Amino acid sequence: MFLDRPMAGFRKAKAHHPLCGLVLLFISMPAASQALRDNCGNPDSDISIAGCTRKIKLDTAELKSGFGSPNAAVAHLATDYDNRGIAYANKGLYDQAIADYSQAIALLPKTFPIAYFNRGLAYHNQERDDQAIADYTMAISLEPKGADPLELADAYDYRGNAYDQKNLYDQAIEDFTMAISLNPRLEGAYANRGNDYAHKALYDLAIADFGKVISLDSRDVASRYNQALAYQQKGLYDDSIADLSKVISLAPKFANAYDRRALAYAHKGLHDQAIADYRAALKLDPGLQSAKDALARLGAEP
Repeated sequence: MFLDRPMAGFRKAKAHHPLCGLVLLFISMPAASQALRDNCGNPDSDISIAGCTRKIKLDTAELKSGFGSPNAAVAHLATDYDNRGIAYANKGLYDQAIADYSQAIALLPKTFPIAYFNRGLAYHNQERDDQAIADYTMAISLEPKGADPLELADAYDYRGNAYDQKNLYDQAIEDFTMAISLNPRLEGAYANRGNDYAHKALYDLAIADFGKVISLDSRDVASRYNQALAYQQKGLYDDSIADLSKVISLAPKFANAYDRRALAYAHKGLHDQAIADYRAALKLDPGLQSAKDALARLGAEP
């Protein structure tokens, strides 16, 4: 089985807050900056929630008073809700986060794409992929001309991942390809597109994408492992063994790497090496049924 790349491995934008291992991408900002405002946006989620709640009360009163610039007041309030949504999301309180992002969107429905993006991430964490895709799409569509292409690349990459969750591999590949065109060094997009090519049995294309990731990061275990599996699908067992040996050197407790290298050895008729690797896999994962079954076929004891 090919390894899916975790969201935590995706590229971080220049300015971000973490969301359960995901990246909150600041695509575009309203007039108010995302700088800390009375602790609204503090890295400590509880402090941020308290600070943002105070700011929401103050900025709501300012907006209702009619004093000052109404556009600035709206921008301040939208930013308060967005920052509090981030803090809630960091605590895993996605319903509250979504409610705050929705408030921000209601205030600036056409000029605050980051709120759509952040709400999409919260939906994604709830496995509400259709809503996530809709919000990512809005974030992309509202992106102003001349925006940072690296940040827009991340938006396509995340939407591609949402399509992946629905097994919509063609749409996902289109988004990963767009992300790569905007940022040719976006490792996650190559890895994710490689996985999708593998799902579609397009192994040459998958190998090319996994190879690109490895060229950018020679210690990327998941992509090297996936490349090894793609080589096996093509019957290129020497190449697979070479990749799996590297994987084992980088992650010596990864039982599946021994299991798959044993399979490659077995295909080459190198039964002693295969048996040794199957036993190594079982030592690390005693419940690994594929290794147990393979040893039985080879007439060897676990």
